Amino acid sequence: MSGFEKSARTAPVTRRTSSGRRAAAALVVPAALVGLLFSGGPASAAATSTTSGSCNGVLNQLASRGTVQDNLLKAAATQNADLIASLTAQRTALQAQGTDLQAQIDQANQQLADLEAKGVELEASLKTRHLTLDAATAQQASVVGEISVLQKALDSLRAQESDVQAQLDVLVAELADLNGQTTPEEGAILDLQTRIGALVTQLNQLKAEISATEAQLSTLHGQLTSLNVQVGTEQAAIRDLEAQEKANNDAIIAETARLQALQDELRSVQDQINTIDRTIALGGCAA
Repeated sequence: MSGFEKSARTAPVTRRTSSGRRAAAALVVPAALVGLLFSGGPASAAATSTTSGSCNGVLNQLASRGTVQDNLLKAAATQNADLIASLTAQRTALQAQGTDLQAQIDQANQQLADLEAKGVELEASLKTRHLTLDAATAQQASVVGEISVLQKALDSLRAQESDVQAQLDVLVAELADLNGQTTPEEGAILDLQTRIGALVTQLNQLKAEISATEAQLSTLHGQLTSLNVQVGTEQAAIRDLEAQEKANNDAIIAETARLQALQDELRSVQDQINTIDRTIALGGCAA
C-alpha cells in the first residue's frame, strides 16, 4: 500500500475523530451550565441565596454564550418556579395589606376631617360664648353702676327724710306747747299748722321717692343676680368648650401622626411589591 493511499484512508478517520471531539465538547458545555443552574448549595442555605447564585451563573453564562440563551432562560425559570410562586404569594399578601392600609388611611382621613370640622364648630361656639359673656359682663357692670347711683340717691332721700322728720317733730312739739297754753295765740298755731302740713307733704314725697328707689334697687339687684348666674354659666360653658377644643386638637395631632404612620407603611408595602414585581419580571433573579 502506497503512502498516498494510506494517507487517504487515515484522513477521514482523523476528520471524524476531530468532529466527534468537537461535538462532545459542545454537549459538555451546556451540561456544565445546566449543572450550574441546578446545583444547589448546602441544605441549610436560604432559597434566595441559592437562586441568586444560580441566576448570577446563568447571567454570566448568557453573557459569554449567546447560543444557549433560550435553554438557560428556561432552566432558570424552571429552577426559580418555586421562588416565583412564593414571591407571587407574598405580593398577593402585600397587596391585600396595602388595600387594608389604604382603607385605614381613608378612615383616618375621614376622622381627621370630622375632627377638623368639629374644631371649627367648637371655635365658633367658643367665639359666640365669649361675645355673650362680654355682653353679660358689660351689662353686669352697668347694673352695678346703676345700683351704686340709686343707693346714693336712696341714702340722700333717707337723710332728707330724717331731717324733715326732725323738723316736723320740733313743730309738733311747739304746736302741742301752744295748745297747752291758757290763751293760745291763734296766729302762731295756724303758722305752725301750715309749716307742719308742708313738712308732712314733703315727708310723704320723700317716703314715696324712697319707696320707688328701693323698688328700683330691688329690681336691679334681681337683674344683677340673674346676670351673675348668666356670667357664671357662660364662664363654665367657655371652660368646657376650651377643654373640648384642647381634646379635639390633641386628637387631631394623634390622628395626623397615625395617618402619617399608615402612609409610610403603605409606601413601604408598595416598595416591596415593586421589588417583587421586578424580581418576578426577571424570572426570579434579583435585579
